[in-house]
Amino acid sequence: MWLSDVKLLGRYQGRNGRIEIVECSWDGTRVYFEEGVRQSQATPDGESVFTYVKLMDELLSRSEHILVLGCGGGNLATRLWRLGKKLTIVDHNPISFVLAHRYFDLPDELPCIVADFREFVFDDLTYYDGIAIDVGGPGFRFTDEFDAETCDAIRARLAPGGRIVMNVTVSNDIDPTPDRIAARLAGAELRTWIVDEQGIEDRNAVIACVPEKTLGSQAALDRVIRHSHERWAVRRGRSRGRDLSFESR
Repeated sequence: MWLSDVKLLGRYQGRNGRIEIVECSWDGTRVYFEEGVRQSQATPDGESVFTYVKLMDELLSRSEHILVLGCGGGNLATRLWRLGKKLTIVDHNPISFVLAHRYFDLPDELPCIVADFREFVFDDLTYYDGIAIDVGGPGFRFTDEFDAETCDAIRARLAPGGRIVMNVTVSNDIDPTPDRIAARLAGAELRTWIVDEQGIEDRNAVIACVPEKTLGSQAALDRVIRHSHERWAVRRGRSRGRDLSFESR
């Protein structure tokens, strides 16, 4: 991304470091950078360009009351709200909510809670039929943040028939992180699926923990994947059981 092709809209200091919002001259999309890492990219009205966000949206189509852990540019929440979902958004970085409203059209009426996601799920008493997880940032370690106790607490917030959909960063094709986190989140009650793009380093993958034997509408997922012109594929989670231990990395 050449500096001459982008316009700096704002520079801010967040809890995880410097945040920059830039606008791309070739398509008008806006990019949310945190310490130089692209966290969100969307049109000014909040429509994400990331395939993983569209996949999460589709995988949550059966849910009506959704807890969203992580904000960034707020693109997933904005999309779900436009589909008529009832949402609660949690993020530990208060500036994220400000920027999502200012630059990405996050609706003002959505409840936005400033809290660490782990502390929130341990204290929360509400049940949701969908939980969306899209947390991360500079120095974030998925293997540390999603231990067994945290995953149990997240799953405990599900209403009967509820599902968990999560974005996770994958280092390479042999990285066990998504399968291990999926197994922890699913426990004994849910079935695990991974939507992934093999062959790419430091990529996004989507975890789905669902009560059904099948992963929603395969035709709808195929439409998202085909439209992206990327090499996403759906597979079952490889890990099983609650006794999996995360390895130090």
